[in-house]
Amino acid sequence: MKFEHQITFHEPILLNETIQMLVTDRAGLYVDGTLGGGGHAEAVLKKLRREGRLIGIDRDEEAIAQCRQRLFSYGDRVSIVQGEFGEVDRLLDDMGVSQISGFLLDLGVSSHQIETVERGFSYLSNGPLDMRMDTSSTKNASDVINHYSEKDLTDIFSQYGEERRAHRIARRIVERRKRETIETTGALADIVRRVTPYRQQIKTLSRIWQGIRFEVNEELEQLRMGLEKVYSYLKIDGRIVVISYESLMDRMVKRFLRGEYATFMKKELPIRRPNFKFRVLTRRVIRPTEEEVRQNPRARSARLRIGEKIGEW
Repeated sequence: MKFEHQITFHEPILLNETIQMLVTDRAGLYVDGTLGGGGHAEAVLKKLRREGRLIGIDRDEEAIAQCRQRLFSYGDRVSIVQGEFGEVDRLLDDMGVSQISGFLLDLGVSSHQIETVERGFSYLSNGPLDMRMDTSSTKNASDVINHYSEKDLTDIFSQYGEERRAHRIARRIVERRKRETIETTGALADIVRRVTPYRQQIKTLSRIWQGIRFEVNEELEQLRMGLEKVYSYLKIDGRIVVISYESLMDRMVKRFLRGEYATFMKKELPIRRPNFKFRVLTRRVIRPTEEEVRQNPRARSARLRIGEKIGEW
C-alpha cells in the first residue's frame, strides 16, 4: 500500500528521559501504545537486548505502514498492530501476551498528522474538517461542527477545550451553518477569530481544536481505558510512562497514578484506580530542557509522568 505523504521522522520529545525510566528489564516485553513516527519505539529496541521485544500500536494507517518500514530490520523483535490503545487488553490477548514490562504513551497529535493539511489537525492551514486519527472512523470534525447542537458544542469547547468563550463561539458556528455548511479549517478558524480579541486568538484556536479533536477521537475515554486495562498485564515493578501535552490529559494521568478520580464533562470517569498499587516516580512532573524546547518548540507543553506497579489487585 502506498501513501501520498511520507512521514518525516522528527526527534521524539523527552526521548532520553522516557527510555531511561521505561526500560528497566532489557530482556523484557514493552508496549508502545502510540507508535506515531516510531522514534520512541526504535529507541526502546536499541536499548533492549536481543531477547527483548516491543509491541507497537497506533490507530493511524499511515503511521503503521511507515513504521513497518522504519523498524523492518528488527525482525520478529517488534510486532506492529493497528488499533486503539484503549483496547490494549484485547490486542494483547489476541497476541497471546499475558505480561509486559512497561507501557508507553506519547499522547496528542503526531508531527506528521499536524503537517498533513488534509487531516485538518492544524488551524494554520486551510484543509477539510477531519481530525480523525483513524481515517476509517465514521465521525469527523465536520460532523461535530455542522450537526452538534449549540449546547453540545458549548460543552465540548468549555470542558474539553477549557475555553471561556465557548458559548459565544458555538452560537456563531450555529448561525453560520444556517447559511452554509462549514467545510474547511479555514472557515472555522475565521469564525473563531471574529469573536476573539487579536492577542488571544492563538490560544483560543488551540483550545477549540483541542476540544473538537478530543470529541472526534474520544481521547480522554481512550486514555482512561488504556490506563485501567493495562494494569493487570504489567509485571511487578513494570512501569507506565506517559507523555501528555494538554492539561486535561496530564491531570487524568496524575490522578490515576495517585488513586484519585478524574472528573470531566460533568461526570466522574470511573477509573477503578483505588484497587491499583503504584509507586509514583514523578512527584514533580518531568519537563523538557530549555535546549530541547529551543530545538523543538512543540516540546514546550510536554509533561512526563511515571508510575511503577508494586502490587496486584
